[in-house]
Amino acid sequence: MLSIDLSAATYKRLLQHIESFEETPENVIQRLLDAVEGGVANTSPELKSTAELLKEEGALLPESEYWIPILEILVTRKGAARGRDVIDALEARLGKQLTARDHDVLEMGEVRWRNRARFARLRMKEQGLISDQSPRGIWEITEKGRRFLDERAPR
Repeated sequence: MLSIDLSAATYKRLLQHIESFEETPENVIQRLLDAVEGGVANTSPELKSTAELLKEEGALLPESEYWIPILEILVTRKGAARGRDVIDALEARLGKQLTARDHDVLEMGEVRWRNRARFARLRMKEQGLISDQSPRGIWEITEKGRRFLDERAPR
């Protein structure tokens, strides 16, 4: 295996693209390369692009698909709610979009999609869509989050 050196700033940017606790920097780099290369990671028939893998059974619902439903739930709850209540409501919102793999139980004992919802919240907090000033366990939408929702939510 080869290694590369990254600056702290580049490594921090790379970490922002991790979608689950189980994902490695190598997985992230492969996914980003697939996106840059138009979904074709390699022309070898035995290797598949991320786009192809996402079409196959066993793929995960992309973390970005959690964002709008989470923000919508927060708006319906007057802007803030306990994290576990948001995640419980999220299950009904995502419904059939969740795959069999999303329902796997991780080694830590948590269902994968619930873990990914927490990661989605972290990414949304980093983007300023969810407040980083809320009491522990409370998810709260920000004004930026409301604008994001208004701009992107299906009408």
